[in-house]
Amino acid sequence: MVTIRRRKGYTLMELMVVVAILGVIVSAAPRLLNGIYRFSRLSTARLEIQKNARAALSNINRGLRQAQASSITIDQLNGMPPHSRITFTRYRPNGTTEVISYYQSGKVLYMSSGGAGGKKVADDLRYLAFTYPKSDDAAIISISVTFERATYEGGAKALQMAVEKVRIMN
Repeated sequence: MVTIRRRKGYTLMELMVVVAILGVIVSAAPRLLNGIYRFSRLSTARLEIQKNARAALSNINRGLRQAQASSITIDQLNGMPPHSRITFTRYRPNGTTEVISYYQSGKVLYMSSGGAGGKKVADDLRYLAFTYPKSDDAAIISISVTFERATYEGGAKALQMAVEKVRIMN
């Protein structure tokens, strides 16, 4: 009678196939992880930029709607882009007036009220411009902002947003 012996363990060929498969997986993993890292940094930067831009534009829009059209002055701080500061007078609820100014200083958007120091409105500002889109109507102002945030390996994500035709109500 012939007895069958069972072999225990793996053959050399099976081990070589496993090592080859592991080699392929290990060589592809860094590229895959790097791609996931880049995607998450870009997505985070885009979401934060959109949040900052929407909040800043909403704040400026709300303030400008209450401005007196005849009091609006558009200029710039030293070393900043042209048309990057707007100053105007608005009415307070109690009937008095106050001078409001929105301006870019470096990469920060500030708002100053009544001549006091500026309050930070948004970070990561790359460019801000106030213009009159129509030369015959001083009650309409166009706002253009660009925000930029660093992403990875020295790269940056920029988002340009523009609001046109902010109508001055007073």
